[in-house]
Amino acid sequence: MLEDQVSPLVLVVDDQIPATVMLQRLFEHHSYRVKCTYDGPTALEAARELVPDLILLDVLMPGMSGFEVLEKLRQNPVTAIIPTIMITALDEPDNIARGLNLGADDYIRKPFHTRELLARAESKMKARKLEDNLQRRTQELEALLRVSEELNQRREVSELLKLVTRLTLELLPGDMSAILQLNEDGSIVSSYVETGELAPDDVELNAEDVVNKLLKSRQSTRWNEEEIPVQGFKSGMAIPLQHGDTIHGILMIISLWTIHDERHLRLFEGIGRQAGLALRNAELYEIQMNYSLHLEDMVAEQTAELRSAQQLLIRSEKLASIGHLAASIAHEINNPLQPIVVILDDLRHDLEGNVLPDIKALEIIQQSVERIRRIVAQLLDFTGKRSDGSETQLLKINDILEGIVTLNRKFFQQHNIDIKSSLPELPSVYGSKDKLEQVFMNLAINAQAAMPKGGTLYVKARQEGDNIVIDFIDTGFGIAKEYLDRIFDPFFTTKPEGTGLGLFVSYGIIQSHNGSIEVESKVGKGTRFTMKLPVTLKAP
Repeated sequence: MLEDQVSPLVLVVDDQIPATVMLQRLFEHHSYRVKCTYDGPTALEAARELVPDLILLDVLMPGMSGFEVLEKLRQNPVTAIIPTIMITALDEPDNIARGLNLGADDYIRKPFHTRELLARAESKMKARKLEDNLQRRTQELEALLRVSEELNQRREVSELLKLVTRLTLELLPGDMSAILQLNEDGSIVSSYVETGELAPDDVELNAEDVVNKLLKSRQSTRWNEEEIPVQGFKSGMAIPLQHGDTIHGILMIISLWTIHDERHLRLFEGIGRQAGLALRNAELYEIQMNYSLHLEDMVAEQTAELRSAQQLLIRSEKLASIGHLAASIAHEINNPLQPIVVILDDLRHDLEGNVLPDIKALEIIQQSVERIRRIVAQLLDFTGKRSDGSETQLLKINDILEGIVTLNRKFFQQHNIDIKSSLPELPSVYGSKDKLEQVFMNLAINAQAAMPKGGTLYVKARQEGDNIVIDFIDTGFGIAKEYLDRIFDPFFTTKPEGTGLGLFVSYGIIQSHNGSIEVESKVGKGTRFTMKLPVTLKAP
């Protein structure tokens, strides 16, 4: 016999009273519950009200045959799936086929063996129970899949709490659902309660007692009417929502009328597992978002500090540059001032003694003053403060370079220096002809000084993208590596008689034309100066 908490109920339908009494005693002897009816209409009403586990249906009955009763049973959704065995004294294949086609689960002829009838009855009830269980599990899996899909779409904890309680009431019998979010020490951080239409308005839930019991047991629980922590309700369930060993919340459902069974608890535990995972993900998402916002604030703060430090560094570098420049200017001007001061003092003594001034001394003063004038003029050229009448215009760089080459060719030949040029037709640029000639002439003179024993100067120009690239390449003695970073500094020179302003001024001129100038050099092999001027250069 089937094992269950309640004995299976068998509905016997036969117009022959002795037959119904015999069947009733047979099944009751094997611990079944039995209900007997003696006609079709009464059998249909009993089947709807009792929903038995099995129907034994006689074929030949007055008024409504067993076939008609079976057809009505299968048309009603309440009785359509009840296992039905048809019993008949007729041995006609057509009747058997008709009954099976109408939906009978089995067919047995009178007289029958009691063991055979019991075996077939238990088989049909077991098959129906297995089918019902399979259907319920399918429904549970579909419900859990829906829960998983909906919960995975939520990222905010508040929305998640509302959704979990709503889904719990939709998928399980109950009148109130509650979820409690906990922190690491088990204190309630937030909560949400969803109630059905029949739930009273003044529900009092002792949440702390529920939390303490669940944290202690760490297992799901079912309450009966005596144990439920909410007065007026009949049954309830609660489950801890946990991820790993940490409990992040408590989910519960209580009902006014329904007694929750193991099947309800199984589905409830599945919902709890999905809810616990979703709640943990939502908490981690909030932590990540808060960290991202905090990280943005930290980055903004660090950026502001770096900008402030950069401004201070730039100011310090400017002050240092100004100090270095001022010291260099003072040094360069003090050199020619020294003989002027000494000679003027001597001239004053000569004049006081009615001695005529020394012409040679006056010439030295004049040369020193001229040197000071040149230094000041070159400084004004670099800063752009001096207006020498030169104007910006469209220029052909190759024409200017050819002029520089022609001008210096004979002079270079006297020093055993050959000039080779590669100057194709190039686009025009805006610029100052005088200033660019000054740059190119200064580079040519520097190249000549770097080749005292002769050599070759290559002057080349080409177009690269939107720039014209100009190279001055010599085969001289080169520049030491430790000097390359200082080559464009004011007053830096390796020439005994140099002022150290030529390349300094040239650098400023090229920059004022929105261009760039760079140097490469190897000792003993030569030096390359490379300048870039934009083709679309606007007038400075």
